[in-house]
Amino acid sequence: MHANALYAATLLALVSQISAIQVTSPSSSTVWSSGTSGQTVSWQSVSTDPTSFVIQLVNQAGFLSNSPVTLTANQSTGSSNVVNSATVTYPSGSWPVGTAFQINLMSSSNSNAAILAQSQQFNITSSGSTAASGSSSASSSASGPTTISASKTSVTSSATVVTITSASGNSSGDASGGIPNSASTSKSAGELLTPPSALVSLLLAFIGYLGVFA
Repeated sequence: MHANALYAATLLALVSQISAIQVTSPSSSTVWSSGTSGQTVSWQSVSTDPTSFVIQLVNQAGFLSNSPVTLTANQSTGSSNVVNSATVTYPSGSWPVGTAFQINLMSSSNSNAAILAQSQQFNITSSGSTAASGSSSASSSASGPTTISASKTSVTSSATVVTITSASGNSSGDASGGIPNSASTSKSAGELLTPPSALVSLLLAFIGYLGVFA
């Protein structure tokens, strides 16, 4: 009987030392943004919990080179049986990015301090990286084929209007150095293009005609 009573007293003493405080946020579905300076840590406690604790950030995947990191050195526990919260910031400014982060509520900042409560594992991501990637993809897919427009050259004189149109995609002529196949020549209505040889013949005939009357 004496041994049983001693065992029961020891067990009761151990149970009384166990903290009932619980971290309610962050949870496994929580994602913090590295670009947001202040993040919220929430907890719920009972009257037998310590009146204050230390809030620390730890990581189980190697994303913190100096784990654990103390976020709040002396946080008041607050009222019992209700959800209390506090805003925490990272000491160097921007939050680290990675997975498997946890919040620990510690009895003190000493190396041998007890863990009063621990959050579920959560992630911290970079803000805006996905939007930038999506914007880059949209810009890449928007580019289309390049359209080459045809060039047009007009030559105007007092007697004759000649329009030469050629496609810019076919700039080379045939083997004899002539006009490319794609070129076209047009003239105004009622006007004829007189070959140079015909003009010479008419001029000689007119000179001969004048010689008759000389």
